[in-house]
Amino acid sequence: MKLSLALGLFVSIYSCQPKDVPLSEDYLKEDAEFRERLSKGRDHYLKLVGLHPLVQGTNLFGSSEANNIQMSSKGLPATLGAIELQGTKATFTAADSLNIKVVSNDSTIYLWVDQFTESSENGAMLRFNQVEWQVIKRLDDYFLRVKDQEAETAKAFKGFQKYPLQSKFVVEAEYKPFDNTQTKEVNTQLGTNQQMDFEGVLSFDLNGEALELVVGTGGFLIVGDLTNDETSYGGGRYVYVDLPEQPGKVTIDFNRLYNPPCVYSEFTTCPLPPAQNVLPIKIEAGEKYARL
Repeated sequence: MKLSLALGLFVSIYSCQPKDVPLSEDYLKEDAEFRERLSKGRDHYLKLVGLHPLVQGTNLFGSSEANNIQMSSKGLPATLGAIELQGTKATFTAADSLNIKVVSNDSTIYLWVDQFTESSENGAMLRFNQVEWQVIKRLDDYFLRVKDQEAETAKAFKGFQKYPLQSKFVVEAEYKPFDNTQTKEVNTQLGTNQQMDFEGVLSFDLNGEALELVVGTGGFLIVGDLTNDETSYGGGRYVYVDLPEQPGKVTIDFNRLYNPPCVYSEFTTCPLPPAQNVLPIKIEAGEKYARL
Protein backbone atom coordinates (compact mmCIF):
# COMPACT_ATOMS: atom_id res chain seq x y z
CA MET A 1 0.00 0.00 0.00
CA LYS A 2 2.79 2.41 0.99
CA LEU A 3 4.72 1.52 -2.18
CA SER A 4 1.63 2.23 -4.32
CA LEU A 5 1.12 5.59 -2.64
CA ALA A 6 4.79 6.50 -3.11
CA LEU A 7 4.68 5.50 -6.78
CA GLY A 8 1.46 7.47 -7.26
CA LEU A 9 2.98 10.53 -5.59
CA PHE A 10 6.11 10.26 -7.78
CA VAL A 11 4.03 10.04 -10.94
CA SER A 12 1.89 12.98 -9.82
CA ILE A 13 4.93 15.15 -9.07
CA TYR A 14 6.72 14.12 -12.26
CA SER A 15 3.67 14.91 -14.37
CA CYS A 16 3.62 18.45 -12.97
CA GLN A 17 7.18 19.17 -14.09
CA PRO A 18 7.55 21.22 -17.30
CA LYS A 19 8.23 18.90 -20.22
CA ASP A 20 10.49 19.90 -23.08
CA VAL A 21 8.67 19.02 -26.28
CA PRO A 22 10.56 18.75 -29.59
CA LEU A 23 10.97 21.99 -31.49
CA SER A 24 9.53 22.13 -35.00
CA GLU A 25 11.59 22.14 -38.19
CA ASP A 26 10.33 25.66 -38.89
CA TYR A 27 11.60 26.82 -35.49
CA LEU A 28 15.02 25.25 -36.07
CA LYS A 29 15.23 26.92 -39.49
CA GLU A 30 14.26 30.33 -38.05
CA ASP A 31 16.82 29.89 -35.27
CA ALA A 32 19.59 29.14 -37.79
CA GLU A 33 18.65 32.30 -39.73
CA PHE A 34 18.69 34.29 -36.47
CA ARG A 35 22.22 33.02 -35.69
CA GLU A 36 23.41 34.04 -39.15
CA ARG A 37 22.01 37.57 -38.77
CA LEU A 38 23.57 37.80 -35.31
CA SER A 39 26.96 36.78 -36.68
CA LYS A 40 26.84 39.35 -39.48
CA GLY A 41 25.71 42.09 -37.10
CA ARG A 42 28.77 41.52 -34.90
CA ASP A 43 31.20 42.44 -37.65
CA HIS A 44 30.95 46.15 -36.79
CA TYR A 45 31.86 45.63 -33.13
CA LEU A 46 34.63 43.13 -33.83
CA LYS A 47 36.40 45.74 -35.93
CA LEU A 48 36.44 48.34 -33.17
CA VAL A 49 40.00 49.03 -32.01
CA GLY A 50 39.66 52.03 -29.72
CA LEU A 51 37.36 53.94 -27.36
CA HIS A 52 39.08 57.11 -26.16
CA PRO A 53 37.69 59.71 -23.73
CA LEU A 54 37.55 63.24 -25.18
CA VAL A 55 38.23 66.37 -23.18
CA GLN A 56 36.72 69.80 -23.62
CA GLY A 57 39.06 71.69 -25.92
CA THR A 58 41.49 70.24 -28.48
CA ASN A 59 41.97 66.49 -28.98
CA LEU A 60 44.73 65.58 -31.47
CA PHE A 61 44.81 61.99 -32.75
CA GLY A 62 47.01 59.85 -35.02
CA SER A 63 49.94 57.42 -34.78
CA SER A 64 52.30 59.74 -32.92
CA GLU A 65 52.59 59.52 -29.15
CA ALA A 66 52.67 63.32 -29.14
CA ASN A 67 48.89 63.35 -29.74
CA ASN A 68 46.27 63.30 -26.99
CA ILE A 69 45.07 60.05 -28.57
CA GLN A 70 47.54 57.60 -30.10
CA MET A 71 46.24 55.04 -32.61
CA SER A 72 47.97 51.77 -33.43
CA SER A 73 46.44 50.85 -36.82
CA LYS A 74 48.84 50.39 -39.72
CA GLY A 75 49.49 53.13 -42.27
CA LEU A 76 48.31 56.11 -40.25
CA PRO A 77 50.00 59.51 -40.44
CA ALA A 78 51.52 61.04 -37.33
CA THR A 79 48.40 63.20 -36.93
CA LEU A 80 45.04 62.57 -38.64
CA GLY A 81 43.49 65.74 -37.33
CA ALA A 82 41.94 67.38 -34.30
CA ILE A 83 38.56 67.26 -32.61
CA GLU A 84 37.64 70.50 -30.88
CA LEU A 85 35.02 69.75 -28.23
CA GLN A 86 33.09 72.83 -27.10
CA GLY A 87 30.12 71.97 -24.92
CA THR A 88 27.88 69.76 -27.04
CA LYS A 89 29.62 70.58 -30.35
CA ALA A 90 32.45 68.47 -31.76
CA THR A 91 34.38 69.94 -34.70
CA PHE A 92 36.82 67.76 -36.64
CA THR A 93 39.58 69.44 -38.65
CA ALA A 94 41.73 67.25 -40.89
CA ALA A 95 45.51 67.50 -40.97
CA ASP A 96 46.89 69.16 -44.12
CA SER A 97 46.52 67.29 -47.43
CA LEU A 98 44.75 64.22 -45.98
CA ASN A 99 41.89 62.65 -47.93
CA ILE A 100 39.17 62.22 -45.28
CA LYS A 101 35.83 60.67 -46.28
CA VAL A 102 32.34 60.64 -44.78
CA VAL A 103 31.43 56.94 -44.65
CA SER A 104 27.70 57.43 -45.32
CA ASN A 105 28.14 59.14 -48.70
CA ASP A 106 31.88 58.85 -49.52
CA SER A 107 32.23 62.62 -49.82
CA THR A 108 35.63 64.22 -49.11
CA ILE A 109 35.81 66.70 -46.25
CA TYR A 110 38.35 68.87 -44.47
CA LEU A 111 36.02 70.14 -41.72
CA TRP A 112 33.09 68.37 -40.04
CA VAL A 113 30.79 69.42 -37.19
CA ASP A 114 28.67 67.14 -34.98
CA GLN A 115 26.09 68.92 -32.81
CA PHE A 116 24.81 66.65 -30.03
CA THR A 117 21.43 66.88 -28.31
CA GLU A 118 19.70 64.79 -25.63
CA SER A 119 18.45 62.41 -28.32
CA SER A 120 21.58 62.23 -30.50
CA GLU A 121 24.36 59.97 -29.24
CA ASN A 122 26.47 59.13 -32.31
CA GLY A 123 28.28 61.52 -34.61
CA ALA A 124 29.08 60.88 -38.27
CA MET A 125 31.52 58.10 -39.14
CA LEU A 126 34.62 59.47 -40.90
CA ARG A 127 37.32 57.46 -42.70
CA PHE A 128 40.98 57.53 -43.73
CA ASN A 129 42.05 54.42 -45.68
CA GLN A 130 40.87 51.40 -43.63
CA VAL A 131 40.42 53.35 -40.36
CA GLU A 132 37.08 54.89 -39.36
CA TRP A 133 36.11 56.98 -36.33
CA GLN A 134 33.20 58.85 -34.81
CA VAL A 135 32.46 60.94 -31.75
CA ILE A 136 29.88 59.37 -29.43
CA LYS A 137 28.08 60.87 -26.43
CA ARG A 138 27.02 58.89 -23.36
CA LEU A 139 25.10 61.16 -20.99
CA ASP A 140 27.63 63.98 -20.38
CA ASP A 141 30.73 62.05 -21.50
CA TYR A 142 32.22 62.11 -25.00
CA PHE A 143 34.40 59.45 -26.61
CA LEU A 144 36.23 58.85 -29.89
CA ARG A 145 35.31 55.38 -31.15
CA VAL A 146 37.75 53.92 -33.70
CA LYS A 147 37.20 51.08 -36.18
CA ASP A 148 39.71 49.26 -38.39
CA GLN A 149 38.30 47.35 -41.36
CA GLU A 150 41.37 45.09 -41.31
CA ALA A 151 41.24 44.31 -37.57
CA GLU A 152 42.60 40.87 -36.67
CA THR A 153 39.93 40.46 -33.97
CA ALA A 154 37.22 40.13 -36.62
CA LYS A 155 39.19 37.51 -38.53
CA ALA A 156 39.85 35.40 -35.43
CA PHE A 157 36.34 35.39 -33.91
CA LYS A 158 34.33 32.16 -34.42
CA GLY A 159 31.35 32.75 -32.12
CA PHE A 160 30.17 31.56 -28.71
CA GLN A 161 29.12 28.25 -27.26
CA LYS A 162 25.39 28.02 -26.54
CA TYR A 163 23.00 25.95 -24.52
CA PRO A 164 20.93 23.29 -26.31
CA LEU A 165 17.64 24.63 -27.67
CA GLN A 166 14.73 23.82 -25.34
CA SER A 167 11.05 24.50 -25.87
CA LYS A 168 10.47 25.20 -22.16
CA PHE A 169 12.42 28.44 -22.58
CA VAL A 170 9.92 29.75 -25.13
CA VAL A 171 7.39 31.33 -22.76
CA GLU A 172 4.20 33.31 -23.09
CA ALA A 173 4.13 36.56 -21.11
CA GLU A 174 1.44 39.11 -20.34
CA TYR A 175 2.39 42.59 -21.50
CA LYS A 176 1.20 45.59 -19.51
CA PRO A 177 2.38 48.91 -21.00
CA PHE A 178 3.10 51.95 -18.87
CA ASP A 179 0.76 54.92 -19.26
CA ASN A 180 3.76 56.81 -20.65
CA THR A 181 7.23 55.79 -21.73
CA GLN A 182 9.56 55.85 -18.71
CA THR A 183 13.12 57.13 -19.18
CA LYS A 184 15.58 55.78 -16.63
CA GLU A 185 19.32 55.71 -16.17
CA VAL A 186 20.98 52.29 -16.26
CA ASN A 187 24.57 51.40 -15.46
CA THR A 188 27.05 50.30 -18.12
CA GLN A 189 30.06 48.00 -17.88
CA LEU A 190 32.31 51.09 -18.14
CA GLY A 191 30.96 52.43 -14.85
CA THR A 192 29.04 55.19 -16.63
CA ASN A 193 25.28 55.67 -16.85
CA GLN A 194 23.08 55.54 -19.93
CA GLN A 195 19.50 56.68 -20.44
CA MET A 196 17.01 54.10 -21.69
CA ASP A 197 13.30 54.23 -22.49
CA PHE A 198 11.05 51.54 -21.03
CA GLU A 199 7.57 50.76 -22.35
CA GLY A 200 6.03 48.34 -19.85
CA VAL A 201 6.21 45.09 -17.88
CA LEU A 202 6.20 41.46 -19.04
CA SER A 203 4.81 38.94 -16.51
CA PHE A 204 5.33 35.20 -16.97
CA ASP A 205 5.99 31.88 -15.24
CA LEU A 206 9.21 29.90 -15.66
CA ASN A 207 10.50 26.94 -13.67
CA GLY A 208 7.61 27.35 -11.24
CA GLU A 209 8.44 31.00 -10.54
CA ALA A 210 6.24 34.02 -11.22
CA LEU A 211 8.59 36.56 -12.83
CA GLU A 212 8.59 40.04 -14.35
CA LEU A 213 10.82 41.98 -16.74
CA VAL A 214 10.69 45.64 -17.73
CA VAL A 215 10.92 45.95 -21.50
CA GLY A 216 12.55 48.75 -23.46
CA THR A 217 11.54 50.55 -26.63
CA GLY A 218 11.44 48.26 -29.64
CA GLY A 219 10.96 45.20 -27.42
CA PHE A 220 14.54 45.29 -26.13
CA LEU A 221 15.16 43.19 -23.01
CA ILE A 222 18.29 43.13 -20.84
CA VAL A 223 18.12 39.98 -18.73
CA GLY A 224 20.24 38.87 -15.79
CA ASP A 225 19.97 35.43 -14.15
CA LEU A 226 21.85 33.00 -11.91
CA THR A 227 24.01 31.65 -14.74
CA ASN A 228 25.74 35.06 -14.95
CA ASP A 229 29.41 34.85 -13.86
CA GLU A 230 29.17 31.05 -14.08
CA THR A 231 28.46 29.90 -17.62
CA SER A 232 27.10 33.15 -19.07
CA TYR A 233 28.38 36.73 -19.14
CA GLY A 234 28.27 38.48 -15.76
CA GLY A 235 26.61 41.59 -17.16
CA GLY A 236 23.51 39.78 -18.45
CA ARG A 237 22.33 39.05 -21.98
CA TYR A 238 19.98 40.63 -24.51
CA VAL A 239 16.91 39.49 -26.41
CA TYR A 240 14.16 41.20 -28.41
CA VAL A 241 10.41 40.55 -28.31
CA ASP A 242 7.56 41.76 -30.52
CA LEU A 243 5.49 44.23 -28.50
CA PRO A 244 1.81 44.82 -29.29
CA GLU A 245 0.39 48.34 -29.19
CA GLN A 246 -2.09 47.31 -26.50
CA PRO A 247 -1.88 45.01 -23.45
CA GLY A 248 -1.75 41.38 -24.52
CA LYS A 249 0.26 38.21 -24.98
CA VAL A 250 3.96 38.33 -25.89
CA THR A 251 6.34 35.45 -26.61
CA ILE A 252 9.79 35.57 -24.97
CA ASP A 253 12.27 33.16 -26.54
CA PHE A 254 15.12 32.80 -24.06
CA ASN A 255 16.88 30.44 -26.49
CA ARG A 256 17.78 33.62 -28.35
CA LEU A 257 19.50 35.35 -25.45
CA TYR A 258 22.72 36.72 -26.91
CA ASN A 259 25.87 38.30 -25.53
CA PRO A 260 26.20 42.10 -25.57
CA PRO A 261 28.96 43.60 -27.73
CA CYS A 262 31.22 44.29 -24.75
CA VAL A 263 31.74 40.52 -24.33
CA TYR A 264 33.77 40.42 -27.55
CA SER A 265 34.89 44.05 -27.85
CA GLU A 266 36.31 46.18 -25.06
CA PHE A 267 35.59 49.32 -27.07
CA THR A 268 31.81 49.36 -26.64
CA THR A 269 29.42 50.63 -24.00
CA CYS A 270 26.81 48.09 -22.89
CA PRO A 271 23.86 48.76 -20.58
CA LEU A 272 23.54 46.34 -17.66
CA PRO A 273 20.23 44.81 -16.52
CA PRO A 274 18.02 47.04 -14.38
CA ALA A 275 17.72 45.59 -10.87
CA GLN A 276 14.19 44.26 -11.54
CA ASN A 277 15.47 42.35 -14.60
CA VAL A 278 17.94 40.22 -12.63
CA LEU A 279 15.94 36.99 -12.30
CA PRO A 280 16.36 34.68 -9.26
CA ILE A 281 16.62 31.55 -11.43
CA LYS A 282 19.05 29.95 -13.86
CA ILE A 283 18.15 30.44 -17.51
CA GLU A 284 20.23 27.74 -19.16
CA ALA A 285 19.39 28.93 -22.65
CA GLY A 286 20.96 31.15 -25.28
CA GLU A 287 24.63 32.04 -25.58
CA LYS A 288 27.30 31.15 -23.04
CA TYR A 289 30.36 33.21 -22.18
CA ALA A 290 32.84 30.66 -23.58
CA ARG A 291 33.94 31.09 -27.19
CA LEU A 292 34.07 28.44 -29.87
